[in-house]
Amino acid sequence: MPKDTYATLSQRDDYAYVSVAPGIINKHFTGEQLLVLAQVTENGAVKYSASHTLLLSIPKHELSQAVEQLTKVGLYVVPTGACAVLKCCDFCDGERLEALPVVKQMLQSIEGMAAKKRLRIGFNACASACYNAVYDDIAIIYHNGQADLLAGAVQMGRHAKPGKLLIRKVPEFFITQLVQKLIDRYSQESHEKETFAVYIKRHSELSEWLEE
Repeated sequence: MPKDTYATLSQRDDYAYVSVAPGIINKHFTGEQLLVLAQVTENGAVKYSASHTLLLSIPKHELSQAVEQLTKVGLYVVPTGACAVLKCCDFCDGERLEALPVVKQMLQSIEGMAAKKRLRIGFNACASACYNAVYDDIAIIYHNGQADLLAGAVQMGRHAKPGKLLIRKVPEFFITQLVQKLIDRYSQESHEKETFAVYIKRHSELSEWLEE
């Protein structure tokens, strides 16, 4: 274990953090990208996260230059703070791209959308759901031009459990709209510091509301 870890550096005021991925569905790094990652974290740290991204601790005075270098080699810099972020599967290494138009629409409309707390939206492109989207705040399981929508998973701890199924077989052209609707309602109605899982548990009427 290195002396300066991501956790220890994140507690310092002179360091900032960045979360990066090779792409939204692409999970392969190139040699050039790995070299740049090594360069920008020379005075920091890099850690693999449970959400399939790399967490970088970077000195604040180097941050803007580092982000520029990362994006220049095609790395995706994930939005930070209290907002919605997408976590997609790899679409069977790019062999099943039927759901790609939906993901592109969500990337434009939902990625970075303001929320009371950080919300992870898991998108799995087939019914196998091998990237375990059901354990994200909102899960979209796509199959045959439709999707099942689950929400409210408890993601960690000994009481971890998958999200609750809210609605089945949502036509693909309604998926983005329903997710936006759910995030907006949580942001407007949730109590102070209320987690998304607690909010979903408290509102048993959400399934009927989404179907309206």
